[in-house]
Amino acid sequence: MKIDRSRKIAAIALAAGMCLTTAACSSTTASNTGASGGASDGKPLDPATAVTVSIDCAPGADQAAGKADYADDLALFKVKYPNVTVNAKPYVGQCEAPAQQTAQYKAHDETGAFHAYFTDREQTLNSGDAVDISAYVNDSTVPGFSTMLPSVKQNITVDNKIYALPVNYYSTGLIYNRDLFKQAGLDPDKPPTTWDEVQADAKRIAALGNGISGYEDYSGGNTGGWHFTSELYSLGGRMVTGDGGKAAFNSAQGKQVLQRLHDMRWTDHSIGSTQLTQWADAFPPLATGKVGMFIGAPDVVKHLIEVLGADRKAFGLGPMPGATGPGSSLGGGDLYYFKKGQTPDQIKAEIAWIDFQYLTPDAGQFNFARAATLAGSSKDPVAISVPQPYFWAAASPQMSAITDSLKKNGNLPLDNYAPYVASPTTTLNEPPAAQQLYKVLDTAMSAVLTDQNANVDSLLATAEAQANKILANQ
Repeated sequence: MKIDRSRKIAAIALAAGMCLTTAACSSTTASNTGASGGASDGKPLDPATAVTVSIDCAPGADQAAGKADYADDLALFKVKYPNVTVNAKPYVGQCEAPAQQTAQYKAHDETGAFHAYFTDREQTLNSGDAVDISAYVNDSTVPGFSTMLPSVKQNITVDNKIYALPVNYYSTGLIYNRDLFKQAGLDPDKPPTTWDEVQADAKRIAALGNGISGYEDYSGGNTGGWHFTSELYSLGGRMVTGDGGKAAFNSAQGKQVLQRLHDMRWTDHSIGSTQLTQWADAFPPLATGKVGMFIGAPDVVKHLIEVLGADRKAFGLGPMPGATGPGSSLGGGDLYYFKKGQTPDQIKAEIAWIDFQYLTPDAGQFNFARAATLAGSSKDPVAISVPQPYFWAAASPQMSAITDSLKKNGNLPLDNYAPYVASPTTTLNEPPAAQQLYKVLDTAMSAVLTDQNANVDSLLATAEAQANKILANQ
């Protein structure tokens, strides 16, 4: 399929009543146009059913390729379900910012299917807006559901009740600039695997000058605490006690995380003076070759290439440093909840769309053949084959199909990501009350990166006391 046809289908989709612009999309649940509203009988939606639904987190204006693909997918979905209208609300900047999400829950103005991160589970369920979809989800309505990874299912269920469907799943690793490694006399095929090596390599990269930082980290917008958690896990530390009742990060591992960052900033000068206080802050310097290393999920590479136009050959992926022995990498992801008050047919239609768009090999986000065609015919950059763990067991039909398609259609240098693929790490989920704990630890991360006299012990003790109050109220 050529890019011109994609644009044409997008126009057809819009004409058919599927919304791709913010102004035309309602953020509230659309009404069911069917007569009875259907039944929660565990069966897929009847293709003859007429129903209107709404969903958020459609590709935004800064994702030309993704926006065209999404419109194409809406039109293809319309072929199977001709009487379903999907009002898709695009995001601006990112799908969700914590403060915006909290405000949305307070206003109860979510779309019918609404996006959240794995970390949002407690807040989402406490809002009272998410419905139990256990009666709707099985291998008939979501093929491959029974073979989903336990770590994924753990994040979509509570008390054996299903509340969400996953659309992205990741394990953190080391993203690094291969060109800067070469310039610093480092082997780009052998990224550092310990934090001592990260610190040493970062110092050599920063010595290149020209405003280049060897390593960068977050310190605000809940992202500082998020990265603190990832780095803590890699050293064998934990954020909370086994019962989830108290903080456990005021430990030798927690002190090591903060002290190392402090030393890299103030002694080695391998971390730059400009702080990354929001999620998007990290990417422009990465894309322009001003940062040697950064902790993140593999989809960061896709964002750098497709949104910021970075060189698709410039980046490598390695396993999470230190994640050997007791160490682990942080696992996380995105999912969709379903708003209470909808009819069964609306929920069925939303499940059908999410399954088509996010959970079906060779369709939606896994339509790598289309992406390859688009990459060959469009001026907009397209990145195919960044490695991800996805959702299913390795031996599942879904993973087999996806792997085969990637081999045929991938356009990125897979050898660059071999260190990450060859060294899978144990994945730990995010802690309870994650966003609240991350906000608390933003302060500690910011302090060691902005105050040369920061006291690590004091910072962790203060954060621990605040975290214990949060956890006591869960």
